Amino acid sequence: MIKSLLVWHRRFALLCVIPFIVWALSGLLHPAMSHFAKAERLKAPLVSVPEHILTTALPLKRVLADHQVTEFSHASIVEYDDDYYYQVIVAGIDTRRTVYYSTRTGVINRALNDELYARYLAQIWSGQLALEVALINEFSPAYAEINRMLPVYRVTLSNENNLYVDTLSKRIAAHNTPLRESLLFWFKQLHTFELVGGRHDLWRIIPMLAISLLLFGTATFGLLSYSLLWRRLKNKRVNTPVLHRSFGVVLSVCMLGFSTSSIHILVDKFFPETFRALSPGNAIFTASLTHDPVNDLLQAQGDNFQLVVIGEQIFTQVIKQVKAQHKPVLDFSYWRGERADVTSVDVATSLLSRQLNVAGAVSHWQKVDKFGPTYGFINKRLPVIQVSYAHTPDVLYSVEPHTGFIASVDGDWQTARSWHFGYLHKYHFLNPLGRGTRDIIMTFICIGLVITAGFGVRLYIGRRYRQKQACARRVLHPVVTPIKSN
Repeated sequence: MIKSLLVWHRRFALLCVIPFIVWALSGLLHPAMSHFAKAERLKAPLVSVPEHILTTALPLKRVLADHQVTEFSHASIVEYDDDYYYQVIVAGIDTRRTVYYSTRTGVINRALNDELYARYLAQIWSGQLALEVALINEFSPAYAEINRMLPVYRVTLSNENNLYVDTLSKRIAAHNTPLRESLLFWFKQLHTFELVGGRHDLWRIIPMLAISLLLFGTATFGLLSYSLLWRRLKNKRVNTPVLHRSFGVVLSVCMLGFSTSSIHILVDKFFPETFRALSPGNAIFTASLTHDPVNDLLQAQGDNFQLVVIGEQIFTQVIKQVKAQHKPVLDFSYWRGERADVTSVDVATSLLSRQLNVAGAVSHWQKVDKFGPTYGFINKRLPVIQVSYAHTPDVLYSVEPHTGFIASVDGDWQTARSWHFGYLHKYHFLNPLGRGTRDIIMTFICIGLVITAGFGVRLYIGRRYRQKQACARRVLHPVVTPIKSN
């Protein structure tokens, strides 16, 4: 039995040793990006509209009617070059045809568009000169799908960094140095095999899944065989076999975590998260706007507003930044000339009904203002309203109320996947020690796995060489068996 385990351990290891070494070495790019290619952390403060601007602003409905706008999807107030404008997305978020109307005169600023506004925001937030602006409609190695937000504008700054700006929510989607984007490219090519195909292409997923299964088998058979043989293999001499066995027994547990979490993620790729590509799909008719959101904002003493649709009614979502324990968070209230008996839960359930056709009695909800166990950093959007329904209590929906995007849909499978990948692939259980300590430990593990694989290859080549030499000696010096006489 032990001999069979060793044979299969060797066979599986030889089949996957090259991609395994590529995976282990490219995995080192992740901590390298975190510590040696990290861009300066920039703040994107909420656009707060002063009271004197609100008291002189023309009603939004009047401005839209004067320009014969009958339908739009989003509206808020933005600041540009010390002046304030209604930012209105007229033909829906998919086309991004955004128009800027002066709050004072109602006139369209035809020189101002989304590209210019993104440039302005980038310069204000970074303190750098913007050299180039490009609209990004698709994810790429430089701006990966983990950033979640599309479309965005990539603004190249005078310090050569790239700042990705979401003009709808007025926030930073990503901030990369040239080195980070270069490392991201190679990480995508070598660690996720993006050079083979797209995120959900079968000719990429199936080979990676096969390699992960081989690695799981290699680690399992190696751990079992060498654990059973440990007492018989004791050797005080430090040589290649001893080092291979010692490193292998210790690090095979780590390899089991890496391989099983990879299998979990790859199986998940067969079921794309289509909800991430959905737009809020607001259809707000100018004729149905019976209240002035600017007056609502004045009454609520908020910072800014969005218009939201719940059922057939339009409400002003007043956004106010309040101080929390750790950092400022956004608070929401809802108005229609006066404060309405509506909450962000109503907004979330309305959006889920419209976009995912999900409805029912709400069994649980909470507002999430920071990333944590039930809502990881990978989702990017904050704050969100988390909702679960009585008929599906194990499914947790997270909705961003001020943009209308569905941030995540987590069932038991997705929750297990996030835990599995977070704790056994990225070692988040080491976070209490500090990210630096965690990354150092993971670096040593990756290097140790590569060294172990190198020892194994050396042992195999040495064994094959000795077998070949033995065969050659038998040919040159055949053993003659004497014939016995009767």
